[in-house]
Amino acid sequence: MQHQYRVGWWTYALVVATGLVILAPFVWMAATGLMTTGQTLQVPPSLIPQPATLAGTQEVFDRIPFLTLLLNTVLVSTGRAACTLVICSMAAYALAVIKVPGSQLILLVILALIMVPGDIFIVPNFAIIASFRMTDTLVALFLPSVFDVFGVFLLYQFFRGVPRELIEAARMDGASHLRILTTIVVPVARSGVVSLTILTVLSEWKDLLWPIVVNRSIDKLTLGPGLALLRGTYTTDWNVVMAAGVMAALPMIGIFLILQKQFIASFARSGLK
Repeated sequence: MQHQYRVGWWTYALVVATGLVILAPFVWMAATGLMTTGQTLQVPPSLIPQPATLAGTQEVFDRIPFLTLLLNTVLVSTGRAACTLVICSMAAYALAVIKVPGSQLILLVILALIMVPGDIFIVPNFAIIASFRMTDTLVALFLPSVFDVFGVFLLYQFFRGVPRELIEAARMDGASHLRILTTIVVPVARSGVVSLTILTVLSEWKDLLWPIVVNRSIDKLTLGPGLALLRGTYTTDWNVVMAAGVMAALPMIGIFLILQKQFIASFARSGLK
């Protein structure tokens, strides 16, 4: 017997209120990006551009090489996502499917590392990159981050749910572990792989500190530190900064809207809160 639950009006009101709170900063940023510098300095501040102008957007391209920064961000995010998926999927497969000796201890170490702030690794990471003479390169931007402990744990949760019968049948047919991983485990856990891809790209897309530390040339930076260059020493044209922020955020918003169903379903299935 199926029970039908009625959703009260207060549930819709709470969802709408929460959505408005979340969207308000982005709407304000977009509105500010369409203003002139004089309008951003008005007291009290105006929320509606009068009139709307794209002068701030044009100023972004005049002050920084935005397209170069965007291309660098796409390349670095793609490289990091690809390497992270390969490394994390192999590690999670070893822990969840093969169950290598000491897998439980390794999993405890991984869980402990999730709670360690990543900023404490900046100095040793820079020392390693410098020793390989890789500073001021695009590879240096993502190489220290290709192993993601959270990514291993996330895929471990999904790989545990793969039916053992499929894996055992493949083993009886003579399939190697690599073939089982690529043709059975990863397709079954596709939603988890998509989620890890989105989270990895988002993490690299908004990274600010590490690119500033390891690279010096502006044509080797990503959008995060590139947009920070728009802030002035004494005054800041906030319409220019906000216009750049909107343009930098739009690609990630588009990716999430396209893959939102798989992204939300993956966390619902993994049991993560």
